[in-house]
Amino acid sequence: MAQQVQTSTPGMQSAGQKFSDTASDFTRDMQSVNTMMATLQTSWHGDASRNFNQAMDNWEKSFSIVINKLIGMMEVMGINSKDYVAAEDDATSQAGSFGSALPLPGV
Repeated sequence: MAQQVQTSTPGMQSAGQKFSDTASDFTRDMQSVNTMMATLQTSWHGDASRNFNQAMDNWEKSFSIVINKLIGMMEVMGINSKDYVAAEDDATSQAGSFGSALPLPGV
C-alpha cells in the first residue's frame, strides 16, 4: 500500500523559499557566465569561438528551463501553502461551530 505524504504549512513555506533562493542563485550564476562570455567574445574569433558560443547558448537555454521549473515549483508551493492554511482555518472554524451547536452534557 502506498504511504501518504504529509507536510505542514511551515514545511511547505520552507520548501517554497528554498526553491526561490536556488532560482535566485542560479540566475546570478547565469548572469556571471554571460558576463564572462561577453569578455571572451571580444578577443576570441573564428570557428572554434562560434562553436563554443553555440554550445554556451544551448547551455543557457537549458539552464533557463531549470530556473523556470524552480520558479514554477516555488509558485506551486506558495499556492499550496496558502490553500493549506485556508483549509486549516476553515476546518478550525467549522469545528468551533460544532461545539456551540451541540448541547453540553448535563445541561
